[in-house]
Amino acid sequence: MTRAQSIHRKYRAFLFAAFFSLIAVSAGVLPSGPAMAQSLQDLRASGAVGEGYDGFVHMRDGGSSVASVIAAINAKRQALYTSRATEQGTSVDLVGRVYAGEIRGKAAPGTWFLSENGSWTQK
Repeated sequence: MTRAQSIHRKYRAFLFAAFFSLIAVSAGVLPSGPAMAQSLQDLRASGAVGEGYDGFVHMRDGGSSVASVIAAINAKRQALYTSRATEQGTSVDLVGRVYAGEIRGKAAPGTWFLSENGSWTQK
């Protein structure tokens, strides 16, 4: 097997594992409890927060209470991404980007997304 084939196989395995992990632990990327999860949904719907290209939640228009919700969500996501990166032998950045694609695909219409160049677009 060539080096390129080996890399391709590992990347495919990583994407496959990340996709099914996201489905299996989707509640794990949200804060614990229905009130916090509802807060993220409400914040997304209001446009106060959006999802980033990096797999993390970003503030659009919000105050300090929004910042604390974002910090809690992103701390859980960071732990998940770090764990997955270690398991797959890849970078946390790559894991976050894969999850970002999955989050975008499952997000409700109207959800805001931050691109790598800093611009916001709405689904």
